[in-house]
Amino acid sequence: MDEKESLVEELMAKERKAQYLDQLVSNTLRLVLLLPASSLIFLFGAWAYKDQSPLWWLDNIEPSIGLSLSVLLLLISFAILLGYSGSLSLHRIRVIRTCAVFDAIVKQADESHKPLRSMHGYASLKSLISRTQSTHTKAMWISFVALVINFSILFIDPTSELTEKAILVTSSLVILSLGQHMSTREHKFRMTSKDGLLYAYDPPYHPSTLELAFTELLRTHMDPILRSNFDDFISEFDKLLKPGVQPKFAREKLLMIIYRRRRGGLNTATSQVELSEILTDEGVQFVIKHSDFSEEIWRRIIDRSEKSCRAFYRLIDRLEQDLAAGRKSEIDGLVFDADIENVVKNRANMFCFFHNLSAEDRQIVVRVNSPDFRPNDLSLRYLIPAGNSELWPIEPVPLSNDGDSDRISLMSKLLNEGTVTWQTLLPEKTGDASVSIRIEDVSGDLLYGRQINVNVRPEFFSWIRHTGTLICYFAGGFGLITTVIMQALSVLYTT
Repeated sequence: MDEKESLVEELMAKERKAQYLDQLVSNTLRLVLLLPASSLIFLFGAWAYKDQSPLWWLDNIEPSIGLSLSVLLLLISFAILLGYSGSLSLHRIRVIRTCAVFDAIVKQADESHKPLRSMHGYASLKSLISRTQSTHTKAMWISFVALVINFSILFIDPTSELTEKAILVTSSLVILSLGQHMSTREHKFRMTSKDGLLYAYDPPYHPSTLELAFTELLRTHMDPILRSNFDDFISEFDKLLKPGVQPKFAREKLLMIIYRRRRGGLNTATSQVELSEILTDEGVQFVIKHSDFSEEIWRRIIDRSEKSCRAFYRLIDRLEQDLAAGRKSEIDGLVFDADIENVVKNRANMFCFFHNLSAEDRQIVVRVNSPDFRPNDLSLRYLIPAGNSELWPIEPVPLSNDGDSDRISLMSKLLNEGTVTWQTLLPEKTGDASVSIRIEDVSGDLLYGRQINVNVRPEFFSWIRHTGTLICYFAGGFGLITTVIMQALSVLYTT
């Protein structure tokens, strides 16, 4: 291990320590949410009893401890805010260490002449990480200011008007700090694992026509660092292929094996047999024992892409079921299928698959029409190259056997030689919506038509998070403005 790699490992070790504590505080105990809520209860309780403590307190407790109920509640809120500020500080330390690992890996890539900075999505990912770190810093300092003001209230006469204003300012700052923290919870990331940036990364673009459907779909959803490692993996993978095996077909078959294994369709022995059909013995061990792309990492990558593009996986599952049943194509000389998400949230991903079974090239026109999505009308013309009718046999096909006549090999060839399109439709309203798909020849004759009904709805947890953030910003800002107005009126009436 050279000096650069040892530096990255050292930074990762520090991040793991901070992440363990942060995980306990933020996720397991939920202190970052419970502490500010509890402090607000005690602050408003202190406000309510600032003039006089209740009789049960005056008669039984205050003579013993010498503190009014309001002062005690302020002390408790101060202790809670101290824990809250500490939790935010710990969270910020974890984010800073994550950013340090990210920067070290990018610098290492620069010195190794890897085009990490020029990859699509790097700028947006870097902006997200920097913005998250800045937001955590703001949340921490706002909580510190609230903590100082809360401590200062203890030295003010509880019955004075200044105490009311100080409590209101403290409460407003706590709410603003909570809003700042909540705004960062949608995109969680870490650098202690290879897939730590997967769910924080939102692909800024995607190809409209997939040349290698499985490979390009998964690669699109990988963050730039993981994508760079994947390119290195593929480069080594291609060198370990058996003579005569086409690299494109081998890549698709590898991912099809991994996907089928994730779905429980293949056991370990069958998976190794299928891999041995395209890879040397060294290549099989390379895939099985790879440090960066273990079976767990592959599972998470597929889960990430499936969460975003369920329609693609439903489409290939249906194609495989048709092969298993020996079902005939609905369009003469052309295999076609299309799918779109049943439940649409931010955007709808529509996938279409074409494979020409005839010996001549064929041109078709795909028309997509929907009054509920943008674009409302979409017309695309494709040249479908001549294909091999043996890839769509009329007899049932087994899942796995010797040679390339099983479903795994046929599906890999179909995805490799066929045409897969990926179009994004943007919803214009929530509720029930429909999308109609027409397949026509160049003369306008209808070959196939289908209408797909979907339901457009906002993503619930994102909606809750965004709504809670806006409420915190509004409530905190309103409290601060109210305090300023109260102080201004107090000054005017005094003069």
